[in-house]
Amino acid sequence: MALCVWKEARGEGELGMKAVADVIVNRAKDQGNGALHPIHTVAYAKNQFTSMSVPSDPEFNLQPQSDDKQQYEFARSVCQPIVEGQMSDITNGALYYANLAHVSSGWFEDNIVKNTVLHPQVAVIGKQTFYK
Repeated sequence: MALCVWKEARGEGELGMKAVADVIVNRAKDQGNGALHPIHTVAYAKNQFTSMSVPSDPEFNLQPQSDDKQQYEFARSVCQPIVEGQMSDITNGALYYANLAHVSSGWFEDNIVKNTVLHPQVAVIGKQTFYK
């Protein structure tokens, strides 16, 4: 989970990384019908977090280096408390997110961003916009 958080949001600061961790847990709860679906399964599911599952994503093979230590350690530090429900969800239950300036998926644009009835926007944190 921490690797996914780091890959997906290391440029978004601590709030942005926490928000991605919240989305991972929200998806795990959603897929588990309220119970927590395995985090590993959620993080590595096809096309869910492209940095983890799509080999053509530039982040796919990226691993934290020594100069990434502080951000990666922060990602590690927030994951367990979020999984255990010890930190509030700053995304208001979001299941999806994107930096809208860089959305390249027509599916995401059509099915999430434009479908405000099924997927209302629930937060903006840094450059990321979050949807239910």
